[in-house]
Amino acid sequence: MSNNKIPAVLNEKPEPKLELRVFHKTNMPGWSGYVKIDKISGWAENRRIELFRRKCEIQFGRLPTNDEIYNFMLGEQDLYIRELSRSILNNRIRVPIILDASGNLLDGNRRYVATRYAMEHNPDVVDELANIPAWVMTEDATTEHKHKVLVECNFISDWKQEWPPYIRATTVYEDHIDNDMKLDQLAERYALKKTEIRTMIKVMDLIQEFLNYHNHSDEGFMVAYEHYHWFEEAHNKFRAKLDSDPDFKEQFFDWMMQGKFRNMKQVSRLGEIRDNEEAWAIIRSDSPDAVEAAIHIVQGEKLPSILDGEKKIKRLVKRLERLTEQEIASIGPGTLADLELILAEIIAMARAARQAKKEKSNESKHKATSG
Repeated sequence: MSNNKIPAVLNEKPEPKLELRVFHKTNMPGWSGYVKIDKISGWAENRRIELFRRKCEIQFGRLPTNDEIYNFMLGEQDLYIRELSRSILNNRIRVPIILDASGNLLDGNRRYVATRYAMEHNPDVVDELANIPAWVMTEDATTEHKHKVLVECNFISDWKQEWPPYIRATTVYEDHIDNDMKLDQLAERYALKKTEIRTMIKVMDLIQEFLNYHNHSDEGFMVAYEHYHWFEEAHNKFRAKLDSDPDFKEQFFDWMMQGKFRNMKQVSRLGEIRDNEEAWAIIRSDSPDAVEAAIHIVQGEKLPSILDGEKKIKRLVKRLERLTEQEIASIGPGTLADLELILAEIIAMARAARQAKKEKSNESKHKATSG
């Protein structure tokens, strides 16, 4: 067969063009043009649907049909078919799908399914979406050629990186503030849901407060850049508490700058910790384990030994008791001052935590007797 023969699956207009592309270090000729969506066959061998394919083979003794593949992929949330369909409605398909000469998909199952979904739910654009841009292999392409296409499209990175969340949100926020763009306009412009736009704006409002609090320092910008999702979690979980409690908000801003939190899970529990006097007293200590200890308190769990302050203090006391007179005499005045300071802080915090626990207990007893 000749490479110059246009595969029948391609539309005659606009006239397909023969192009040379490289897949996994191999030059391959193929035809660039448009294909009617009803001529495309979903790739039943697609690894994305391997378990579903095996289920069909076991139950029915055959590969899944086009419609079965379509319905299965719609039900897989991690494929984001509906989200992709919105992008296609706004921007159409920007990266052509890849087919063999018979119309079997080699790359672009999600784009194909998302286009079908968009057509089913938007009858006014059916004619515009019915023809999909495609690159179609020549009829003499071998199985090895198809394999190289699959490797190139699914195993080899194109090194594309999306903008970091902070940069994406900042871009949207600037259009909202500087250009007075409303939610509908922003959602249309950035192909996002209005709820996503609204959250971005609210999170950026919180970040602006954080930056203002820290005088727009370089360190503050770096914290916002690296931990945008932590601010988003604070907004989602305890924004009302932050806005109604200035001391809580300032403490949160200070801790974000100081690197108090190790992960987003710790940030997410901060609202509960603020409502628990015992946990709040513990988290305000300088211990590297303070956040985890506070989380154990709000969860009603016994502190693990690694977080048990009393055991640590007892071990420290025993070590100090074993010091010889000569070792004690060698302690410099600066070290003695540091020791005196830290012991005073520990004693003060321990007493405060004990007092908070006592008051909470008395309050509970009072409620029980008055009830």
